[in-house]
Amino acid sequence: SAKLPRTPPRSSSSSAMAKSKNHTGNNQVYKNHRNGIKKTRRPKKMSMQGMNCKFVRNQAFAKRGMQCTPEEKEERLKAQKEAQKKMEEKKMTERAERLKELEEGAKATKK
Repeated sequence: SAKLPRTPPRSSSSSAMAKSKNHTGNNQVYKNHRNGIKKTRRPKKMSMQGMNCKFVRNQAFAKRGMQCTPEEKEERLKAQKEAQKKMEEKKMTERAERLKELEEGAKATKK
């Protein structure tokens, strides 16, 4: 029987290099807290960037159109209240008509 040549045992350091460390968070918490962790500042005005420019322009014109004197404001409030009264009256009449129709329908089904 032929003898095979003997190979020396492999050691880990001889052929392959050790892997280097990919990441550590060792000193990061200390560094972050040195100046304190602050809350982000909220903007006073919402950014219009990325909004539909047609909408933004119209919004600006609408805001300018809403500006008025105290007398005009009173007139607008009066007109608004009158319109509200009309709507309430209209709702009440529609509700009464609907109840009347329902009652008539209920009478017709009983007979």
